[in-house]
Amino acid sequence: MKVSFKIGACRALATVFTFSLLSGIPLHATTVLYMPFEEQCSSAGLIVLATAAEQISNWDTGRNLIFTETRFQVEEALKGSAGSTVLTRHLGGRVGDIAQDIAGTPEFKIGRRYVLFLEPGPGGFYRVVGFHQGCYPVVSGKDGKARIAPRLAAEGGAEPHLLGAGAADAAAGEQALSDFLARIRNYLKQSGR
Repeated sequence: MKVSFKIGACRALATVFTFSLLSGIPLHATTVLYMPFEEQCSSAGLIVLATAAEQISNWDTGRNLIFTETRFQVEEALKGSAGSTVLTRHLGGRVGDIAQDIAGTPEFKIGRRYVLFLEPGPGGFYRVVGFHQGCYPVVSGKDGKARIAPRLAAEGGAEPHLLGAGAADAAAGEQALSDFLARIRNYLKQSGR
């Protein structure tokens, strides 16, 4: 009796899974290993304060995946050398009526300032360090001053699940932009980077 129940339960689970795959019901799940601030600083080849200026999404050559490219106007390079603009590329985006949303990938808002921890990617593009964790939007605080708002997910996007020690700290509250930039500079100076 127990054996037939286990087989029946497995069949039911397999049926539900197969139905969800074939029915087009979106399944949202992204698990990312938490990357502490210090590791973001160390891993990034380039850290910039920049404004999202232009964005375009395109299909890959096989029309299987959508990639989004964003051009940023660089205000200040804190680590590495950047020209006046930096190009990022990440998986996901919208082309016409078709959207591919990847939980945890950054969605940049044109005109918004960001502190970006970037690593070189293929084709001369940069990627955000830690999947999305190295992207800090600059917002206006209640006092009207520029602040950093660490976040776990893309703006308006699904939250990824963070694993690892310190993951709970990833949702820490806002801090002044000037304090955050000073923290980056101090870490880079102390670590000799």
